[in-house]
Amino acid sequence: MPEGIEYLSHNELKALLGAVSDLRDRAVIILFLNTGIFLNELVDLKTNSVKWEKKLLAVPGSRKREISLNDQVYQVLAKWSQERPDSRTNYLFTTTKGKVKGISPRMIDHLIRKYAAQAGIKRRVNAQVLRNTFAVRLFSEEVSVDKAAAIMGITDSESISRYIKAARLPASRGEPARQAKQPPLGVESSPPPSTEHLDSRHKVIRAVSKMFPVKPREAKQILNLKGPIAVNPEEVIFGRAGTIADIKTIINHNHSVLLVGQLGVGKTHLLRHFQKLLGPQAFYFASPSPVKAMLTRICDKLNSDWGKQVKSRASVKDILNYIIANRTSDLEHKILILDNLQNLRASDLEILMPLLEHFTILGATRDTNAKLKTFWWKFKQIELKPLSNEAAKQLIQYLTQNLSIKDYDLLENRLLNLSDRLPLPIVDMVHQVAHSEQVSVNDIRQVYHEAGIKYRDWTPILLILWGVVMISRFIALGSHSFEGYILAGTGMAVIMTITKFLRMKR
Repeated sequence: MPEGIEYLSHNELKALLGAVSDLRDRAVIILFLNTGIFLNELVDLKTNSVKWEKKLLAVPGSRKREISLNDQVYQVLAKWSQERPDSRTNYLFTTTKGKVKGISPRMIDHLIRKYAAQAGIKRRVNAQVLRNTFAVRLFSEEVSVDKAAAIMGITDSESISRYIKAARLPASRGEPARQAKQPPLGVESSPPPSTEHLDSRHKVIRAVSKMFPVKPREAKQILNLKGPIAVNPEEVIFGRAGTIADIKTIINHNHSVLLVGQLGVGKTHLLRHFQKLLGPQAFYFASPSPVKAMLTRICDKLNSDWGKQVKSRASVKDILNYIIANRTSDLEHKILILDNLQNLRASDLEILMPLLEHFTILGATRDTNAKLKTFWWKFKQIELKPLSNEAAKQLIQYLTQNLSIKDYDLLENRLLNLSDRLPLPIVDMVHQVAHSEQVSVNDIRQVYHEAGIKYRDWTPILLILWGVVMISRFIALGSHSFEGYILAGTGMAVIMTITKFLRMKR
């Protein structure tokens, strides 16, 4: 063996690859063996260093160059891209336990030595030995010296000579001698020479991998923020474009609008959105109750000195009369945004009805109480339904863009199922998984929300069964049927047990 060149024989190479089970570690070793990059270059690789479409590796550092990737290294890098945890670091190779960060040269040296020992290789093996192994295999092929040196990132003629000499003497490793060809310096070919011949896999495995290629995953860069993205109604609304357009049209015609929908469907979010959209024109109130507090705030917004113009300890009606009496043409364009109108009482209508005559109101309620029917009639009602499946997915993607997630598809499916596509439960559940550095599969499985739990009311059916059993018991009693009487009594006991069980489940 030429002095100073340590490299692996073909059998040692196969044994080493056979000993590696971890996907990241396998990608590291195969990358060394198929590209010959330096240790510091591999450590500095970023997620954008791999040009997936062109199958090229952009090597950083002082020896910047592009290396063609053969199918073996492309496939293993693609698999690693699918398993690589999204994080705030953009290094290609990261730690897989604890805090996610780029792997260090010391970690790489340790894993190479560990697998070499498991493979039964007695001598010392490190990153340089793997690089030398690639170089010897490369210079054994019919490739120009200039091109081979460009792939290796070296210009030192002495190093090149040593590699060529080692490539001509494989018999020193117990292998048949090969006649390495050395085309003259300066001979270039374009594009760069393929390294497919360095693929160490069996021909069958190569063929299968070409038939079923692995699709790489683009790495998601996590922002330097802690936790999930906060929902901002001023910026983002998903799946409500049609509703927003309808509200604008109705308001422009000076009609009041009432959003009706179940808890968590996004009514408050829409109201806050319109508060920002309308600017100073809109007055937002989280609740119309107590009414006096709401009227006082309206006066504060209209005239900061209004207190001097009404008597002390003014009643609700006095304040309302002041608002109406001092109404100017400018006030005609003011819009009241009233959330949680289900909190209104029948006695409040005396105040709210005059407000409807002088203001356009954009309101929201969970339900339209029959006692306030005359009040609801004054509105153009819009029923707010759960998000579409696509809009719910967009919301999940938006909220989780700053989270490192082990299995995003699993999280997405669980949130869709448990939220019933309601925005608020989706937000709540994303916050449940935001505590960890990386959201694990176990974290995802522990996510829970009541919104997705469906309760069925069995009361009518149980009442009917109870009536049937009671009638049967009386019939049995009248006909002196002892067996029928016992059977009916047993049926009553069963129904009572089921009723008790259902109450416990609730």
